[in-house]
Amino acid sequence: MSPAARTPLMLVPESPGTSSERPSPAAVDDSVLLAGLKARDSGLSAAFYDRVRPLVDRTLIRLLGRRDNDYEDVAQRALFELVDTIDRFRGECPLDAWISIVTARTAYRTIRRRRLERRLFAELDPEQPPPLVPSHANAVAARQAVARIGVELEQMDSNRAWTFLLHDVYGYDLKEIGQITGVSLSAAQSRLVRGRREIHERIRKDEALARFLRPSPEAP
Repeated sequence: MSPAARTPLMLVPESPGTSSERPSPAAVDDSVLLAGLKARDSGLSAAFYDRVRPLVDRTLIRLLGRRDNDYEDVAQRALFELVDTIDRFRGECPLDAWISIVTARTAYRTIRRRRLERRLFAELDPEQPPPLVPSHANAVAARQAVARIGVELEQMDSNRAWTFLLHDVYGYDLKEIGQITGVSLSAAQSRLVRGRREIHERIRKDEALARFLRPSPEAP
């Protein structure tokens, strides 16, 4: 089918009173679901929405947080991206992994756009990291440390910072990161190596942060 003749397919949440009129996502095999979506079978769009939306939400909560102001907009863009790229999915990876990669790619683009906007309107003085106040409450001190690390990551090259986060924090492998960020495997690996080196160097130069993260002599 030519692109011009392709029928648009919309993913929509369930409307009231329609649950008995369509199969549940668990009742539709993934291969059948994908084949139907690629054939533009609108009867399966609601089942596909139910299948992918929980994974979209889990991925975005990890990367953006549920309270993000643009959360629903990003979720909708991820759903549109899933539909738009459905024909490119060839089953080389599990469907869940593909959903996560496409969703993460949408979140990545959103974060990059925000960083550009902040650069355009940023003040001349860079943001200073919050003080790391000694506290008997380990959870409070840990949150302070995370906030300071976040400031350091904001000041890094965004590609290196995101590659570091996606790999070392969120657990994506280098191939997946390449798909998310649109670069080759070797480029993703280079960004990871340089990103790790830079964040470790930044932490080392922050004496309070380095001291907080240094293992105690009593630690096993």
